[in-house]
Amino acid sequence: MRKFTCIVSLFFSISLLFIFACTSTTSQYDYKETEELVSFVNRAVDLIENYGEEAFPQFRIKGSEWDHNDLYIFVWGLDGMRYVYPPDVSGEGKNMLDLKDINGKPIGKLFVEAVSGETGEGWVHYQWPKPNSEVPIWKSTFLEKAIAPSGKTYLVGSGLYEMPVDKAFVVYNVSQAVELLEENGKDAFDELRSAAGHYRFMNCYIFIKDMNGNELFNAAFPELEGTNIMELKDADGQLFVKKELEILRNKDRCWNDYMWPKPGQKEASLKRVFVKKVLVDGEILVVGCGYYPQK
Repeated sequence: MRKFTCIVSLFFSISLLFIFACTSTTSQYDYKETEELVSFVNRAVDLIENYGEEAFPQFRIKGSEWDHNDLYIFVWGLDGMRYVYPPDVSGEGKNMLDLKDINGKPIGKLFVEAVSGETGEGWVHYQWPKPNSEVPIWKSTFLEKAIAPSGKTYLVGSGLYEMPVDKAFVVYNVSQAVELLEENGKDAFDELRSAAGHYRFMNCYIFIKDMNGNELFNAAFPELEGTNIMELKDADGQLFVKKELEILRNKDRCWNDYMWPKPGQKEASLKRVFVKKVLVDGEILVVGCGYYPQK
């Protein structure tokens, strides 16, 4: 299983290098903490795939590499049964499939869906209180599938609070939205818009236009829907929509950088947008998601 996962990860990394070729950045991640969290889960998956359920007690040792500060490994079955939960071992043995956050986001089901795709891994972002707090804040969790020597399949994950939005989150969000559109067509718009859904987190949201610049869907700014944004300019006067669509005439995805104010601000900041084409009901649509990278 790990050999297959490594091959998939290598292919995914090579694909990302191609995707990022239109910018100066070639790393799969923006931030070291994102890469370290992924590596943390990868190592736990390796342990389970080598030693199976015998590895579980190691994850519960306080102060160890597996459980320190707010960082820990949790393990579920794909049916939602929780097998390892270091913050409160009394919660082990409970089914968590119906777990939701404060907005009603179905965390449990999203965890399982994240590892059930072809890559066997993914991200889920939701609002959850820190230990000993009642105030929900954003938490980003990376999840990966592991198959123990017993043949049982597990979901392995770990998350961090208030992580900066990483380009890996944006690529994953767009890719998942494209899959949803391929499956459900424009009927997917309601799910893409929902604050309780998978596709809205922090300041990230999905938007969709056609190849002529007509905005068909915008989860955060529905007033743009039905308008043509081809001539829209950024703070530097760049026709960024037109530039993006010209690139997409010869590519199926790309990054587009431009200067745009953050929500609630007047001064423009660098915004990075990832877009990908998808065929829906015989029409080519452009699906995008953007973020403001930290300096």
